[in-house]
Amino acid sequence: MIDNIFKNRVNLFLFAFAFFSLGSFYIGFFPPDEPKYVDAVLHMIKTGNYIVPYFNCHIRFDKPILYYLEMVIFFKIFAVSHFINAGYDPLGIIEYAARLPSIISGAFTVVLTYMLAIKLFHSKSMAKNSVVALLSFFFYFYLTRAVYPDASLILFELAAIYFFIGKKYITAWFFVALAFLTKGPIGIVVPGFTYFLYLWIIEKNSGIREFFSLKNGVAFVVFLIVSMPWYIIMYKTYGFEFINKFLIYHNIERFTGGATQHPHSFFYYVPIVVAALYMWLGYIVQLYKKIDFKNRENIFLLLWFLWIVLFFSISRNKLVHYIAPAFIPLAILFGRYLDELQNKKLIPIFVLEILLGLSASIYLYMQSMIQFIPVAGLGFIMVAFMNFCKTPNKSIFYKTILLSIIATIFLLQFEALRPERKIWRIMAHNRNVKLYEYKINNQSLVAYTRRCLKETRNPDIFKKSKKPFYIYTKQKHLKEIKVPYKILFNSRDKGTKTAFLIIQ
Repeated sequence: MIDNIFKNRVNLFLFAFAFFSLGSFYIGFFPPDEPKYVDAVLHMIKTGNYIVPYFNCHIRFDKPILYYLEMVIFFKIFAVSHFINAGYDPLGIIEYAARLPSIISGAFTVVLTYMLAIKLFHSKSMAKNSVVALLSFFFYFYLTRAVYPDASLILFELAAIYFFIGKKYITAWFFVALAFLTKGPIGIVVPGFTYFLYLWIIEKNSGIREFFSLKNGVAFVVFLIVSMPWYIIMYKTYGFEFINKFLIYHNIERFTGGATQHPHSFFYYVPIVVAALYMWLGYIVQLYKKIDFKNRENIFLLLWFLWIVLFFSISRNKLVHYIAPAFIPLAILFGRYLDELQNKKLIPIFVLEILLGLSASIYLYMQSMIQFIPVAGLGFIMVAFMNFCKTPNKSIFYKTILLSIIATIFLLQFEALRPERKIWRIMAHNRNVKLYEYKINNQSLVAYTRRCLKETRNPDIFKKSKKPFYIYTKQKHLKEIKVPYKILFNSRDKGTKTAFLIIQ
């Protein structure tokens, strides 16, 4: 199976596309971030304004425009606006269309990782193993299936690095421009500093001559032509408000700590790195003994990994997926030595996964979620037996496939407990009826219901209405509602028990 997948780059892309598509249908958008992009794109299609993103009836300066435009293409191809307005989508086309940019970006990232490994080590076997390693890192379990711009950003950054290494500066700067249009200045920093690392370590070159060369200068003009028009339009339209909110607040202040959206300690990423390397925990000692730390390619890959992790560790505001690009060089490094590893001394990992399966089963039983036990509990036990595959690359590959299937089934089961799609269907057929969110804020309802919503905290407002209306709230707040109501259904929102009410 593995040999057929890696027969050529087309097969590799098709496999990655199908693999990332698994779990991308029907599963509703996860607040707070996924629905923000969905709502903005639906607003663009409705108004015809493809320059300024909006969420919940307010301008959204958080991210540049390119990822929204990627989504616009697939929303139009799959008629997402029609499905949203109809309140009917049994196949989950809405969610799949929204996730297609990440799926496609992830598939191309897999191919580029394969190509970069060949460029560095001239070995298809090592390149194949690098892809196995990349797929096994947990970042690529969810970013390639998420409505986030990060999968596109990673692709554009990696493409820029690949073409910089190949001295194709015009193409490289074109991809830097796309990265800059996807998530701002970080799209320049990552490929730029990584390429200088390559020059310093592999070519023993300061990079100054290349930077000031005519060829690079012409390529930089291409970057300006591609990337700057949107920024110029936004500045002319909104002036310093755009500079202040996008560049200063969402980039500079979030890095320095002036903005405190996601503040965490310097060591925040240590457990995250360990978790991301879960599939490799049984091989870490072997890898340490195999890696030649004097080899320049190995040094380059390690420093590429370390500088990204260190850079975001220094940042005062952190999110889990910020360090995801760092795992591409780690995948290539691990792939270089994967064929030299052995499936031995994996009994502790086997026992750990058996215990995880049992623990998951007990927890689900205590939460009265018995229906999830066969998938989550027995799933881990099945994964545990994958440790006894003949070779590490097969063990890691098949565990990756199996975990993805388990996660997909689990999420599809859990979807039945979530409120978003149920509320969407009700509100789509009751467009003139008001919806209140009482002491709760679920951003997905904005995207699905196409309404501007805000959290209501004063229950007295319900006494004043003379028309029927709906309330979405946590079950613990039901006693605060002093008007007669009927519970249409109960649900779970981020683990919290919630209820959807009608007041007639």
